[in-house]
Amino acid sequence: MIAKQVQGSDFKKVLDYVHHKAGAKQIGSNMVGKETHELTDEFRISSNLRTRVTKCVYHASLSVSPLEKLTDQKWVEIARAYLTGMEFDENQYVIYRHTDTEHDHIHLIANRIRIIDDSVVSDSWNYRRSEVLVRQLEQQFGLFQTKSSWEKSKRSPSTGEMRRHKRTGEANKRIQIQNTIEQSLKDNPTLEEFISRLKEKKISVRLRKSKEEKIEGISYGLEGVAFQGRQLGKDYTWTSLETLLAREKSHQTSQDDLVLPSEVNIIPEANNFNNQGTESKDGEEEKIRLREKYVSFAAQVRQSVEIKHQTNRIIDMGVVLLSLKAGENLEESKRILTQSDTVKQWHQEIPHDSYLKQATDYIREIADKASEISQRNHARNQAFEWED
Repeated sequence: MIAKQVQGSDFKKVLDYVHHKAGAKQIGSNMVGKETHELTDEFRISSNLRTRVTKCVYHASLSVSPLEKLTDQKWVEIARAYLTGMEFDENQYVIYRHTDTEHDHIHLIANRIRIIDDSVVSDSWNYRRSEVLVRQLEQQFGLFQTKSSWEKSKRSPSTGEMRRHKRTGEANKRIQIQNTIEQSLKDNPTLEEFISRLKEKKISVRLRKSKEEKIEGISYGLEGVAFQGRQLGKDYTWTSLETLLAREKSHQTSQDDLVLPSEVNIIPEANNFNNQGTESKDGEEEKIRLREKYVSFAAQVRQSVEIKHQTNRIIDMGVVLLSLKAGENLEESKRILTQSDTVKQWHQEIPHDSYLKQATDYIREIADKASEISQRNHARNQAFEWED
């Protein structure tokens, strides 16, 4: 199964597209309306709760192999499982099935604003999370399996890139970069030689380094368009390139030959509590791991009748208490809190520097208070045991 997703700001436009396609059929929804104008008005009810969030529209399409034809009921089950996995389980949504291509596929339109508490579904690492989720759904529903994008040796141009080429005749930059890299690697050059060859073809190179100056990732740019190695395909990542480059001279590369990014792709909010940087792939997986822990603990907290309708701050306090009770140390509990709905919402809405300070102060305050409560509870329980 293949999933594609995009965010936007105009519910009417996307609803008109999916609703009026030849053969389109609405097969599922948790909304009252059936026509596009009715659905648009309903979506706006939630959107108006958070006027500062401009991109409230979440549009995803799911398609299966041409050899597979699913029932409407099966598609609805898959769609709901996908929405839940992408954390849209408390959001408005509508599902359409299309028959205009050889691939059986559906379109999901959802509101990123949760109607129950006006919080925003985070879009952090949503493409990677989606691909991991799709692999799980393939197994769950017995579908043909496809490779994740990061497992492909060479990634093809996106639909948007192909349309742009057809419209303008402009050469595709992804293919240009891929072809130039392949040509530049033919005789196993040193890193210096490899970068020099790409520069001659107007392709810039950025090397991501750890604090120990170890190269951990690579990205390429051409005429203002940039790709990380994994976005071009597995063969273009640093892990693959490192095995093809001559090792004896690679350490001599001058800093003047490299264009380093202004920020290393790490988890900035978690880094406030950990002095070790995290490489891009590991950082991505780490965020997913922490988010899964947060969602699990938060779900347990919300099951309590007493605090079910309390603020996100109280929910976050409960998350830390549960994580400590589960045996996590305080530093890990803080890292889990970097993935809270409140922190991720700030990440989207306020400037980066302000966000880092505000998030750091918030996490420390919540974690410290929860730690005090946990210690008091522990001391009280020990007193009871002594009295017994």
